[in-house]
Amino acid sequence: MPKGTKYIIGGNRGLINPEPDDLAKLEKVESSVSSNTKKNRFRRHCRRFWCIYLIANVIFLAILLPIFFLVVIPAIAQLVVNKSDLVIVNAEVMNPTPTTVEMTLAAKVDLKLALGVRLDPVVFYTFVRSYGHESPWGGIDIPGQTIKGNYTLAVNNQHTPLLNLTTWTAFVNQTVFQKETALSLYGVTDAYLGVLKSHVTLNKDVIIPTLNKFEGFFIADSTLVLPAEDDGANLIANLTLPNPTALTFQVGTITLDLKSGDTNLIIGNATVKDVILRPGNNTFPLRGVLDLKGVLANLAEVLASQSTAIRTGDLSLTAVTRTILSNGTLIPYYTKILGSLPLVANVGIGDVLQNTLKYLGSNGGLNLTGALSGLIDDKRRRGPVLLDGPGGYGRDAFRQVTSLKQNTHIQKIFEDESPERRDAVIDSLATYYASL
Repeated sequence: MPKGTKYIIGGNRGLINPEPDDLAKLEKVESSVSSNTKKNRFRRHCRRFWCIYLIANVIFLAILLPIFFLVVIPAIAQLVVNKSDLVIVNAEVMNPTPTTVEMTLAAKVDLKLALGVRLDPVVFYTFVRSYGHESPWGGIDIPGQTIKGNYTLAVNNQHTPLLNLTTWTAFVNQTVFQKETALSLYGVTDAYLGVLKSHVTLNKDVIIPTLNKFEGFFIADSTLVLPAEDDGANLIANLTLPNPTALTFQVGTITLDLKSGDTNLIIGNATVKDVILRPGNNTFPLRGVLDLKGVLANLAEVLASQSTAIRTGDLSLTAVTRTILSNGTLIPYYTKILGSLPLVANVGIGDVLQNTLKYLGSNGGLNLTGALSGLIDDKRRRGPVLLDGPGGYGRDAFRQVTSLKQNTHIQKIFEDESPERRDAVIDSLATYYASL
């Protein structure tokens, strides 16, 4: 207050028309006074009713903390498990028996957490989604461990009883016939984030590529063995089964029926030993026994079934699984499923003749005609050759087989030979088969 104003009436009321700056200062002072007043009142209120607030906070925390630890934390942990990525990088099903297999499994899991999560031991049950996890076909024991970042869970050569043959057969059927399928996993365990414990459930479908009916199956290097070997094999070849998956299956020894074209006419059988389907193309030696007498007896039907294939210079063979043995024991689920999948291969006539000629040593200077003539003479010494048998069987068979000389594909095989030698070789082959 300016000097001398204390004796002026109304002098303590402030400026009648204050300047803007003075007004702002005045409002700031009043606001500060008001704020301090509210704070003081609140402090006095809290000091007065502190006991009530304490009891209210205790009740609030008593309600909130159980919800937090029993509901929120487990829900977050379950959400992390549900959102995690799980990728199968390797799976092996080995040493099959009718009721067990040996499992090897490696799966990458990414929890997308910087902190490590400790898991108690857990059994991951493998099942088919349409059957539900209550009907698993197997169980994989995973030991307790700490998962952090991009982590690999793995077990090796674990003995696994087949808990449900129906669902196991369904899984194998999907693996053989479909382009992809789901490996469904279910497991319940406790997970620890530090000292926080959560009960979590894994219920996941991991999509994996599968065998897709062995698309790309073929038979190569087919060779006729003349004469047949001691075990009766007169056909050797290489059979290739593609496996575009990360799965490995040990199947066993497969016995096949060989049919002509798409008919049910069985013209022989073949054996493929120790089949293990690893990722990629798998090639196995095939040893077959062709029923040459049966072929000649049904030559008209055989040629009719081959009419389409012969036009392109091929023979059509259909291989159908008859039995699958592992360590001498029949494996019924593999036999049933692969037995329902006919595998068709076109075998080049020219390739068969070339391979047969090589096998007989024609490129090494062996006189094929002489060798076959010797075989025929040997057969004649053991019994008559029925070229003029009942009904003209031998003569008709001879005439139909020798007509192959007119086939352009066969002629191309012998394009480097003189027509006389070509005809002599084919005549010798025809005479040999007609003498069977």
